[in-house]
Amino acid sequence: MKFTKKIAFASASLALTMATPAALLTQNAAFAKTTTVKQATKVKVTKKTTPFYHKDGSKFTKKKPYVYGSWKSTVAYKNTSYNVVKTVTIKGAKYYYIGNDAYLKASDVKVTATKTVKSSSTSSAKKASTSSSKTTSKKTSSTSSSTSSSSSSKKTSSKKTVTQIQVTKKTTPFYHKDGSKFTKKSPYVYQSLGWKSTVAYEGTEYKVFKTITIKGSKYYYIGNSAYLKASAVKVIASK
Repeated sequence: MKFTKKIAFASASLALTMATPAALLTQNAAFAKTTTVKQATKVKVTKKTTPFYHKDGSKFTKKKPYVYGSWKSTVAYKNTSYNVVKTVTIKGAKYYYIGNDAYLKASDVKVTATKTVKSSSTSSAKKASTSSSKTTSKKTSSTSSSTSSSSSSKKTSSKKTVTQIQVTKKTTPFYHKDGSKFTKKSPYVYQSLGWKSTVAYEGTEYKVFKTITIKGSKYYYIGNSAYLKASAVKVIASK
């Protein structure tokens, strides 16, 4: 009996000793899987001109150019900046997707802004994330329910704020805040594209930042110090 107890005690001790390093290895492995990656969020063209590409690697053509609003081109110009939606690989080369089905080759631009993204594949992190999202959703639902209940007890205004407009005339001038028009010497400039003009074209859409009155007429502020007359556009979105 004494011999058996000693063997049992030794076996238990050995098992405990072997389990500890295994647990440590598991923890270390989980720690090693957590990574930090930088993603490009903005790029600037470094060449005099560089082509716009499709997702298959083919270039935009004169018959089917890259279109941004009323601006059309097959190439991007030097020092023009673009927001990056995602980074992809096409036929072994790196490209940046800038939206509107267009890509720029990484070798033709330089990255001017990035964001840091942390990724982890550990199960504990996933559980924490899941529980956190559940807690957040609960809080959100309770908040929304309390908001809806409070809003139902109060009288709400039906006034809507214009958020997007579309030009209805063949051309309509861009205005300054004093009501004067942009001129050929000092045209309206859309900086991210290098596009310049004194007028907006029919069918072009613009985001509205605020509605103001200039000399008794209603105008919509579209950014870049430019305004469009309300009588020359139609509202296509509001909140």
